[in-house]
Amino acid sequence: MTEDNNRLWEELMASARFQVGIADYTKVSRSWQESSVVPTFNRFYLIEEGEGSIRIEDKVFYPIPRQIVLMPAGVRQGYSTISDNTFRKYWCHFTATLGDLRLFDIMETPYVLTIEDEDHWQHWLFLFRSLKQYMKRDTIAAGFRVNALIMEIMACFIEQIGEVKINRSSAVVDKIHTAITYMEQRFEEQLTIDELAKLVHYHPNYFIQVFKQFTGRSPIQYLNVMRVDKAKQWLSTTDLPVSEIADRVGMTLFYFSRLFKEHSGFTPSGYRQISRK
Repeated sequence: MTEDNNRLWEELMASARFQVGIADYTKVSRSWQESSVVPTFNRFYLIEEGEGSIRIEDKVFYPIPRQIVLMPAGVRQGYSTISDNTFRKYWCHFTATLGDLRLFDIMETPYVLTIEDEDHWQHWLFLFRSLKQYMKRDTIAAGFRVNALIMEIMACFIEQIGEVKINRSSAVVDKIHTAITYMEQRFEEQLTIDELAKLVHYHPNYFIQVFKQFTGRSPIQYLNVMRVDKAKQWLSTTDLPVSEIADRVGMTLFYFSRLFKEHSGFTPSGYRQISRK
């Protein structure tokens, strides 16, 4: 994954929003069946025992124990039993959005993963048991726990996959990717909102709105964080004067020093000393 792709993916995931609707553990009945439905929510099934069939789009799966199934929102799907040995499974319904888009419209993932490692399997069980437990508690703390758990489940799912691809067929994601790549290549220049918006054929005000939805920052805030990150690399790995580093990121020394401290909590010289230790 290239540096700009990695940066985009990190920003997209940091801005993703998750909400769990329900979580439980079920031994499904023999009549468990849905021939065709397009849900507005995502499903996770963690299969502990049994057998059954699941259809997602035009693919049919027969999950086995120690597999996790992702059934994304907005995709035609169905499920049914195939014998009296029905599934025992942990499951949850949840939404995952990024701006106005569904996360799994942007993120390319497999639908079924096998969890072979015993420690990993026990961790998955712990996460789903905990999610089920905290969903039944009506407290503020439980709400935070639920959010943390669904994000941990997502993190484990992504780690299990390995490399995750961004679906560039989404026009909005492609435009954000284009803008960030442009920033990466010209971060030392005095880039303007009009210039970036023109690049992706958006009105400046709309560009700011969409960019912030996807990254959590305005384009200028994002560019400044990028500049600070570049400066941190040079401060840690070179003996370049702070004034030269400021010039390399396209800032006056005064403004650079102030911005760097706002974002890192340290002066550039102080950061250099600490990073060298």
